[in-house]
Amino acid sequence: MLKVASFLLVFFFHLSSLAQGRGETVRFQDYVGPGNLMARVAIEKGYCEKAGIKCQLQVLASGPLGVQALMSKSIDAGFFTNVVMVGPVSQGAKIKMVVGAATANPAILIAGNHLTFPNADKPWPNFMSDLRGKKIGVPARGSLMEFILTWMIVKSGMKVEDVTIVAVGGPDTAYGALISKQVDALMIFDPAGSMCSVLGTCKVIWRAATDRQPAEMFAHNSGGNGIVLTQDYIDRNPHVVDAIIRVFREADAFINNPANFEEVIQITRKYYRLDIPKGDEVIRYSIKLAIESKNYVARLDRTALQAQLDFMVETKMVEKLPPLSSFVLSSAP
Repeated sequence: MLKVASFLLVFFFHLSSLAQGRGETVRFQDYVGPGNLMARVAIEKGYCEKAGIKCQLQVLASGPLGVQALMSKSIDAGFFTNVVMVGPVSQGAKIKMVVGAATANPAILIAGNHLTFPNADKPWPNFMSDLRGKKIGVPARGSLMEFILTWMIVKSGMKVEDVTIVAVGGPDTAYGALISKQVDALMIFDPAGSMCSVLGTCKVIWRAATDRQPAEMFAHNSGGNGIVLTQDYIDRNPHVVDAIIRVFREADAFINNPANFEEVIQITRKYYRLDIPKGDEVIRYSIKLAIESKNYVARLDRTALQAQLDFMVETKMVEKLPPLSSFVLSSAP
């Protein structure tokens, strides 16, 4: 019995050592705003240090910029979706998602208060008819948010020509465009929706993370942003990959423990402030909603990731795609 116990002790110690770095610095992509919250928590809680790695953050404004930085080795770990990976992977780039980071579908449909949206409180697809003849803001033309918007328009029985689509930038500038009546509605992501909910200046009509219809959009949840490494980095540093997965699992457990909510908010505020009325309330609302939506999870749902890829083909964003195995590390959680 003693021999068995000793063997198990050695075995589990060996497993633990596999997830241990050797002092390597890992540069993670971050964004302005809530950003790469799991990496921020891992840094602030000492999970990186405990796992033998030094985690650093580098702010890059978009997924495509993250891909460029990853390929040029100015960062070690990107933070973006498999949708962003499609272009480079199709062209032969060997990059893999290794762990989840912010996996809920972020799309939010918001209506301005300056116009009437009589079906705003009705279920899908009723509220879509209110968009007819309106100006709808998206972050950029050709962005994922625009493809989601146009898909929902067509799926609801309307034509894309029934609306006018306008590029309005990220949540802050998009919110400003809506409040100033430059656009009538937005297909955007948080914290724009949280600003509306807290300040009462606009109305959230639909959230992909919480509304189960349309089912095709809800199916994307659990397959959003992950931590992406090059295959070369993975091959050269398997112990670091194990350490990264370990610290993100620990960050997942910490963030999703209700007892830690106030500390999660404190960590968020250290990196992110909103200089608007009730800015702290907006941040709190946004993080609470994201946690309730199971956004911050380490597990990568392969079914959801495949649903996103299928959506790209359906909407003709691409004609064909490499298999899912080209996007996700087989040993990823």
